Amino acid sequence: MMDESLMRTSGVPGLDPVLGGGYRTGARIIVYGSPLSGIEILAARFAEATGGVYLSLDEEPVGQAFAAAGLSVEDIAHDIRGPSAVLDSLSSVILDRGISQAIRLLTIATDSFRSEGGCLLCTLYEGLHTPYEEILIFRQADIVIYLRTEVHQSQVERRLQVMKYRGMRIPDRTVPFILTGDGIELSTTSRVV
Repeated sequence: MMDESLMRTSGVPGLDPVLGGGYRTGARIIVYGSPLSGIEILAARFAEATGGVYLSLDEEPVGQAFAAAGLSVEDIAHDIRGPSAVLDSLSSVILDRGISQAIRLLTIATDSFRSEGGCLLCTLYEGLHTPYEEILIFRQADIVIYLRTEVHQSQVERRLQVMKYRGMRIPDRTVPFILTGDGIELSTTSRVV
């Protein structure tokens, strides 16, 4: 567990203990999964809990979100500052402007928010990018969280897995979760058989 003053809450009850107290300040966080896995909900909860800016590239902004679709990479990076920021989605940057511009955005944005002790969370959609592009993005990230959704006959199984957390031990298990009207609810209890 790290010093709590160096951590930002995830905004999702049950996730902070899985992460060893939350997200480390200055972290670049990638939340990876399908469009139906809940990655936007996880991103929105983080922005709400930390009072951060939510930049939407994919859809009409809702609530406190800002439209960023027509902005240049420099303008988007300029808006990523303060205690936290969400970029929904990094996939749009890659598809519209290329992987080199996405890496450039992460690099430019890092300077300002790290000096302020903030965190940047980016959504990345599964199945849209080449393995090479995903590797480049994952290497830039300090934290990678994978939200996996599987359908088994009539059952939907959702699991969260921390794939990378630079400087910390990675949890050795996946955590089941459900999507609720209020957000994401993690099942952090374990059964002993």
